[in-house]
Amino acid sequence: MCRQLYHGCCIFDYDNDGDLDLYVKNHPNDFVERMRFNNLEKVEQGKNQSDKFFRNEGNGKFTDVSKEAGINNHGYGLAVCAADVNDDGWMDVYGCNDFAMYDYLYINNGNGTFTDHSGDWLSKSSMFSMGVDIADINNDAWQDIVTCDMRFDHSYMRRSFALGLRRNEFSNMVSSGYHYQYVKNTLHVNNGNNTFSEIANLAGVDATDWSWGPLFCDYDNDGFKDLFVPNGYYRWLNIDERELYQAMRDATRRKDSVAYNKLYTLVSKKKLIVPNYIYKNNGNFTFSNEIDGWGCNLPSITHGAALADLDMDGDMDMVTSVTESTTIVYRNNLEKMDKNNYIRFSMVGTDKNINAIGAKIYIYTKSGMQMIQHHVIRGYQSSSENIAHFGLAKDDTVYKVIIIWPDQKTQVLTNLMANQVVKLDHKNAINEKIEIHGKYTPLFADATDKIGVGYKHVENEYEDFKKELLLPHKMSRFGPGLAVADVNGDGLEDFFVSGAVRAPGELFLQTAGKTFTKSSSQPWSNDKATEQLGVLFFDADGDADADLYMATGGGEFSPEDPLLADLLYMNDGKGNFTKNTKALPDMRVSGSCAVAGDYDNDGDLDLFVGGRVVPTKYPMPAKSAILRNDKGVFTDVTKEVAPELEKGGLVCGAIWTDYNADNKLDLMIIGEWMPVTVYKNDGGKFSDATAAAGLADATGWWNSIVSGDFDNDGDVDYVAGNEGLNSRYYQPTKEQPVELHSADFDKNGTNDIVLSVYNYGKSYPVKTRMTMTEQIPMIGDKFKLYKTFALATTEEVFGKEALEAATRYTATTLASSYIENQGDGKFVVRALPMEAQFSCLYGILPFDVNNDGNLDIIAHGNFFSPESETEKQDACIGLTMLGDGKGGFKPLTIQQSGFLSTKDAKALAVIYLGKNETPVLLGTNNNDKMFAYNFTSNIQSKVAMTEKDRFAEISYKDGRKEKRENNIGSGYLSQGSKTISFIPNLVDKVVITDYLGQQRTVFQGQAIASK
Repeated sequence: MCRQLYHGCCIFDYDNDGDLDLYVKNHPNDFVERMRFNNLEKVEQGKNQSDKFFRNEGNGKFTDVSKEAGINNHGYGLAVCAADVNDDGWMDVYGCNDFAMYDYLYINNGNGTFTDHSGDWLSKSSMFSMGVDIADINNDAWQDIVTCDMRFDHSYMRRSFALGLRRNEFSNMVSSGYHYQYVKNTLHVNNGNNTFSEIANLAGVDATDWSWGPLFCDYDNDGFKDLFVPNGYYRWLNIDERELYQAMRDATRRKDSVAYNKLYTLVSKKKLIVPNYIYKNNGNFTFSNEIDGWGCNLPSITHGAALADLDMDGDMDMVTSVTESTTIVYRNNLEKMDKNNYIRFSMVGTDKNINAIGAKIYIYTKSGMQMIQHHVIRGYQSSSENIAHFGLAKDDTVYKVIIIWPDQKTQVLTNLMANQVVKLDHKNAINEKIEIHGKYTPLFADATDKIGVGYKHVENEYEDFKKELLLPHKMSRFGPGLAVADVNGDGLEDFFVSGAVRAPGELFLQTAGKTFTKSSSQPWSNDKATEQLGVLFFDADGDADADLYMATGGGEFSPEDPLLADLLYMNDGKGNFTKNTKALPDMRVSGSCAVAGDYDNDGDLDLFVGGRVVPTKYPMPAKSAILRNDKGVFTDVTKEVAPELEKGGLVCGAIWTDYNADNKLDLMIIGEWMPVTVYKNDGGKFSDATAAAGLADATGWWNSIVSGDFDNDGDVDYVAGNEGLNSRYYQPTKEQPVELHSADFDKNGTNDIVLSVYNYGKSYPVKTRMTMTEQIPMIGDKFKLYKTFALATTEEVFGKEALEAATRYTATTLASSYIENQGDGKFVVRALPMEAQFSCLYGILPFDVNNDGNLDIIAHGNFFSPESETEKQDACIGLTMLGDGKGGFKPLTIQQSGFLSTKDAKALAVIYLGKNETPVLLGTNNNDKMFAYNFTSNIQSKVAMTEKDRFAEISYKDGRKEKRENNIGSGYLSQGSKTISFIPNLVDKVVITDYLGQQRTVFQGQAIASK
């Protein structure tokens, strides 16, 4: 059938004609330069393709239809699995490729062909993929994908085995079309809209050593599919022997068997004999390691595994194939413990698919829904029993079962008792379509093209790591920001979006037709050498129009570069702007945000400007500033009123807010290696009240902050965006934080950055010996071998005295969080739901999206510019969470929300079309197009606040009171409309309070016209 070197196969009915077709996973005979990114040309020419696909002709013969079916690839194939991942009734294929070639996700087009969607449906893949399984891990009826690679759990193994790609090699891989690949297991959670969120780090299953064929199954019968990962290799490979391996590869290319055999005798004969991994699914996208707890801790070299209830006691046993040893059979002893219930289904299909491969079974119990698509070939070169097994926890009845057979006929059973094997027969199926996922009216609808939001941010290319090799991420790709205001006095809100070096931002004006057009006045184009970040419309000079402040920044400039001076453009009231070169102090800081508030109650708006970084001197704290408005001229009063802000940290966001309800405007700032920091206003001067507020221990990589009364108790709470829990830095604690030490460790005149994380109770450097030696040569001198460096803790690498003398920062939490105001100046920090931890969060917006009178959260995030040894943050696809009015939040699916934001997302703001008529959500992306979404339900009343208004108090008919602040700048580099919305039939009264304490009622049963 095929003369290549094949590794596995998968049988399934790809054309729905009733018989089983065959996919064979191979690699070509010529695949000797397996780590070269040069095989795409061969694929395009149709030469040396690896995988083969054979169509069953129904008469006992198979025809090679690889090319006509679109299976034309060239990879070192190891494993393959078939499932209907987009739930359209046609079987799709996931193929694992070792070495350079990326994995394939072949989507069945339903016409005899496949299309590889690995590049647009998946954000990344494992680099050395060795095994795959597909199953629904979160019981949402969409099937998820796990692949296994070679990331080691223990720091020593990871740093002595993995050499990693250099920066230029990684960028070459991506630019050559090989997608984003990382040495790690991947867990792709299916979002049900042709996108997947890769969350292996968050789930805790990213590192299982030299791993092979994963198997999802509910081993403890609790209703969630757990994960088994076989592990081990017949050889103990080590980076220190890389020159020997390279010589062996050269001999292979020369076809010099004598030289190869001689070199082979020098290779270490030590084997990687280790326990396999088994994880309990916790039901919240996370897994717990149960190697010891469940007894799967026998060291072995295991590649394949198969599942079956061998003793027919209702739980799944396991058989593992062990290299160079006897097979191991694991008996599941669940029946001896606190017993959970189960139900199992055997299937009789049609004559040519007797085992009903591809059938989908959905069960419904009191606890919810589960689904399994029946396919026996899973993992790595393995096949499991021909039965679908469901754990039921304590549910004793399955009140409905839906079977969708491979030919799309259906069958429904009801009221089945637990703890039995149910026989299903295709003869009982009928031709009736059943909708599984339901229909939703989403809360948002894309309006980008409809309203003419046509801006595309173009980031300038700059290699931050040339100057600072050990940076955790680029410091030059933080924009763009977004600001909303009526700039030309026509009663319609307009917006400005900031730009990058050589691609300045643009002002868009709203038309009477509720669309946007680019303004003819764009004077900032003359300042295109600057990097624009936070932007803010406010009345700087008291003439009742919206002037524009620009915070400039970026990592590509030298400290004190004149291009780091912020900019102020004055409005003539008609939307024409002129740069004012005299109103701002001479501050040359790489900044981030700008927010406005009248902290001194003198009737004009003052500014806080956040300092983001000192270029080339990370993590030196940058200068932040309070600029007092002195009749249109701004004075830097930081030393006078808040001297601690002179070295305020690596500030990412800020908000003027009255956190303690004393009618004074306080300041909260957030940033990298910082807590949510509170500066209390003590009569015009500020003191650090972070510790007194109970926030000092929650240091993180905070990006954004917004205020809102989320629990309807009359005080102001906060939601803050952080790095998230889907990070290579995992989930730090106060006792075991992520650490950063900064010093000139090798005394060569340059600052060195050392990131460390805890692993099994000890703190180790994150970066490899290769990377660290490039920056700090003494490490290579001190540790001649990778394995000795891999054994060393951070303290053993640098010495206790050197670390104590260094600047030290910590991050104790990376969770994006709800910060609840206790009403006494103290806060409680609670992690947001797990869906909010899939990626870093940037733009955050409080808004009642479902019209129930409770503030909800809209957010987005991602960050695509880490250093090359760290995977990009890309698992957020846009987040909508409904508030319950008590401080709780419920994430919506993309089908329910309709808000999709998958790119390198940054700012987020609301703008109103017409004269405060229709709210629209605006969002920006780094190096990509911005977007707009309509709110599909618009039943709220609107009231426009002014810059002189501090907050509104909304009194509800049920007795609740909500305080809503008028934040002029919040979130991440964002300024939205000053209009507030509320549900009129739920509200008794709306009262607005200005900075002077004067109040006016704007709604009391109906809107009250302003005087």
